Amino acid sequence: MGKLAVYIFLVFILGINCVNGQDVSFSQFYSNPLYLNPAFAGSVGVPRFALQYRNQWQSFSNAFNSYSAAADFPVERLSGGLGINVINDAQANGALNSYMVSAAYAVHLRVNEKFRFHGGLQVAYNQNSLKVNDLIFADNLDINFGNHGVSGELNYLTDPNFSYVDFSTGVLVFSEKVFFGVAAHHLNEPNQSFVSGQNSDTKLNRKYTAHLGARLPVYLYGHNRKKFDISPQLILQSQGEFQQINYGMFATKRGLAAGAWFRQNFGIRYDAVIFLVGFVRKRWQFTYSYDMTVSGLGGDSGGTSEVSLVFLLREMKKGGNLPFFDKYEEEFGEM
Repeated sequence: MGKLAVYIFLVFILGINCVNGQDVSFSQFYSNPLYLNPAFAGSVGVPRFALQYRNQWQSFSNAFNSYSAAADFPVERLSGGLGINVINDAQANGALNSYMVSAAYAVHLRVNEKFRFHGGLQVAYNQNSLKVNDLIFADNLDINFGNHGVSGELNYLTDPNFSYVDFSTGVLVFSEKVFFGVAAHHLNEPNQSFVSGQNSDTKLNRKYTAHLGARLPVYLYGHNRKKFDISPQLILQSQGEFQQINYGMFATKRGLAAGAWFRQNFGIRYDAVIFLVGFVRKRWQFTYSYDMTVSGLGGDSGGTSEVSLVFLLREMKKGGNLPFFDKYEEEFGEM
């Protein structure tokens, strides 16, 4: 019955014969920075790979499952970095699948001894696939014997596998301890619809993102030896009628990372409290996070689990503690 409810909910969304949605949102945005902002391409100075999986609302039996694989690396001849990202977002037990393959280039400039500037461009190919045979409509559902016949609604779903290309851009400014940037996705606001020839009111809204954060060493009791690192971060996103704020921090000590985040809209409506724990080493980091839903959906959702693995092919250079890769390092020194 749970899966049937998801399908009916999906059909309700499709009742307007178009798709006006929101991009996939990962709680561990720092584990796949290329998806957050194309300006991160090549930002750690060595080849980086990132894998991520998100199971949203676990009680609803595969309601939303998202997979991501990304790679980026610096290219000296281009004075910048390149990156590629592949994402699959499967909804309603796979009845609706959204695929994206994107390529990004970021130019790298040194502003002064402390700060660097990156400017990125991204092009993405997207395909939305709808398994129409898995859908259940009112006109082909017998209340006594279940699903039967062919629904007349299928006559309107004439393009169940539509694709489009879109473009994104972003900038990033950072030093060893602080970083901030802005990004704009879907600049061309492409049309999208499961109905052939329908272009009105089916555009994919632009998504605007602003993010900032820091990686700060903490020294206790006047000692010169660093005790641990903290990383406070803030992200604001807006896409059409959707707005979201993520804020919180995590701390790292002796390779163990832990933290908490809050997610809400631009008002005071909280969506989730996010707890995370992970392991950090010089060339890899593994993180698990759990979203505890605090909105009206509450405990019925079962929460959301997300895991990520980020690893580098080579060690970063000394002083290479760059945004979104929290290299484990116990060091002496002054603040």
